[in-house]
This record gives sequence, structure tokens and C-alpha cells, in this order.
Amino acid sequence: MIRLGPAGNIEKDTIASLIKLKELGLQAQEIEFVRQVYMKNELAKEVGKKAKELDINLSIHAPYFINLASEEKDKVNASKKRILDSSERGHYLNASHIVFHPAYFGKRSKEETHEMVKSEVLDMLDVIKKNSWNVKLAPETTGKHSAYGSLDETIKLAKETKCDICIDPAHI
Repeated sequence: MIRLGPAGNIEKDTIASLIKLKELGLQAQEIEFVRQVYMKNELAKEVGKKAKELDINLSIHAPYFINLASEEKDKVNASKKRILDSSERGHYLNASHIVFHPAYFGKRSKEETHEMVKSEVLDMLDVIKKNSWNVKLAPETTGKHSAYGSLDETIKLAKETKCDICIDPAHI
């Protein structure tokens, strides 16, 4: 079943947004953590309960500040923390997918970047499994030549890691 809904709130807060979405006949919402993971677990539980009650599917867009192939290890670790924090909130929100833009090539080759992203995704999938968080990582396609995430790269990553993917037609 295809469900439609916006990215972000259409009202002043997430619960009010969910109620308005239901009134409009929409069935999904992407929670945008694109600047920061702003929601605490208690609020995430409350929002998740309301979304379930209203039969609205939730997903999360993790922060934009992610580069799993950075030359600086602290940036890779900070990127993983943002994705994993989003995953933890997603679990409490009953969100299905954690969408994120994986990496930039920088000075690395496409294959080297792929191997780094793959390694970091596999590591995060282990953390998600260990914590029993019921979410799926979904790297998103990107249209930038400087960024990892072409359709082919994203499909290859999904095949090799068993993660899901998010295809954004506007990025292709």
C-alpha cells in the first residue's frame, strides 16, 4: 500500500501535525531531524503511540551533517552517532525507516568510498540489532556528483548490507 504524507510538521508540533494529517486523509509523515535529533525518547513514545492510533506511518530523515567516508575519523563517528540517535528515536516513534545521505567522495575513489560506507553501515546495523531497535536504515539517493549515493551505488549497498534504500526521484 502506498501512503502519502509530508516531510516535516504541518502544524506547530508533531502531535498536532498528525491529527491534521488524519483530517486531510494523509497516512504518512517523515520526522525531520535534519538539523539535530531534537526529540527525547519520552516524547517519541507519545508521538509514536498517537501515530499508531491514527494509522499514520512514520519515517525519519537523519541530520544532513553526515559523512561516513570522511578522512577525519571523529567526523565519521559523529555521523554514525547522528544516525544511531535517529534510530533510537525511530524505535520509540515506531518509525519504519531512518533515511540519510551517506557520504561525500572527497579525495577518495568511488570504490574506496563504497567500502567505507558499507563497513560503517554494517557496524550500525549491528548496533541496531544489539539494541533491538525496530528500524531499518535507508540510505537515500543523491544527485550530487560529489556525493556517494547514485541509484546504482545505493542498490549495491543495499544488496551487500541488507539495508533498505530511499529513492528520491528528484535526486536522480
